[in-house]
Amino acid sequence: MKSQFTEQLANLEKLVIEMGSLVEKQVNDVIVSLINRDEALAKTVIENDKKVDLLEVTIDEEVLNILALHQPVAFDLRDIIGISKINGDLERISDHAQNIAESAKFIVKNNYQGTLGVIPKMSEVVQAMLKDAIDSFIHKDVDMALSVCKRDDEIDKMNKHLFADILANMIKDPNTIPMSLELIRISKNLERIADLCTNISEDVVFIRNAKSIKHAREQEELKKNISG
Repeated sequence: MKSQFTEQLANLEKLVIEMGSLVEKQVNDVIVSLINRDEALAKTVIENDKKVDLLEVTIDEEVLNILALHQPVAFDLRDIIGISKINGDLERISDHAQNIAESAKFIVKNNYQGTLGVIPKMSEVVQAMLKDAIDSFIHKDVDMALSVCKRDDEIDKMNKHLFADILANMIKDPNTIPMSLELIRISKNLERIADLCTNISEDVVFIRNAKSIKHAREQEELKKNISG
């Protein structure tokens, strides 16, 4: 027979997977709403944020319950701590999807027919990162988790490229400023989702290997900035 702890931990992981699936759908839907100028779908994304918030609270309560009842150690403790952090990151991804949905509504209401720049390409990479980050948790796949971390730099570069292009357009034509600011907001939220996907993947590595790679990545970024 399974112990009470094993059953509770399995249920906790199921809740996180359920939340991951919901958040992944939110991100996919908000991108479709943006590209297809679908205001109704954007509103649905905003409404579904409440479901994610409820799941976050449920998972937090279950984490505290397991810690209080069983006082786990070693791998089990890492697993629960990692799940708690992933829970928070998924909730924040949902918030960023909601922000993008608000921008999508603005774009539709103002009948913007112009280009989205590199945003569609950014969206593709972010969607793939989120899927792989969640899958790496489900399958406990460290290699997949590390591949997510490597793609974060690509998103950062696209975000900077888009900002530079939009800034030039705003200087050239001040009438583009309101819409340009929304495009910058969308790009920044996509960039933040990519960061959070990286956080989730780093937590998967921590759970499996008892090794934090977060600060190692930060040190590498610092060296790049100094040398650059």
